[in-house]
Amino acid sequence: MDVRIAPILPSQSSLFFNLFQLYLHDLSAFTGEEPGEDGRFDLANTSLYLEREELHPYFIYCSGKVAGFILVCAPPFVPEEIDFTVQEMFVLHKYRGGKTAETAVFEILRRLKGQIWVEQLQNNTVAVTFWKKIDRKQGISFVETIERVEIEGLPGFHEVLAQTFSL
Repeated sequence: MDVRIAPILPSQSSLFFNLFQLYLHDLSAFTGEEPGEDGRFDLANTSLYLEREELHPYFIYCSGKVAGFILVCAPPFVPEEIDFTVQEMFVLHKYRGGKTAETAVFEILRRLKGQIWVEQLQNNTVAVTFWKKIDRKQGISFVETIERVEIEGLPGFHEVLAQTFSL
């Protein structure tokens, strides 16, 4: 299995936005978000990933096929004293359960230096377990916090688990 990551180009915006719809669909199990009347989820400011140099979108490729994406943010789109966040990650169901996501994350982490922040919705136990496995395999010592946050456009508060570490 050949897994690699590559920057998402503006010319690939349709593919990126289509995959982001699938990501929001999966995430709705934890956020309660409803699609709009047209059956689509609100992409809000997603296009900024293709426009701003501080935002670093990557496709994940598995054996030459697009398998998902990882979105990385830098200042000013990160909390104070943080250099990068791994903001969003999505892997198509077909590629889950193997090493696709893990290999892609290891590649991203090799590219990042400084204070890194990764967060997951606490009720998304698959994501929480995944990131703790990554930390363990990489020997990453992290500080973990839990916050109750409001997510724009969604009702109520959501508990977010975050790991902060240095690379």
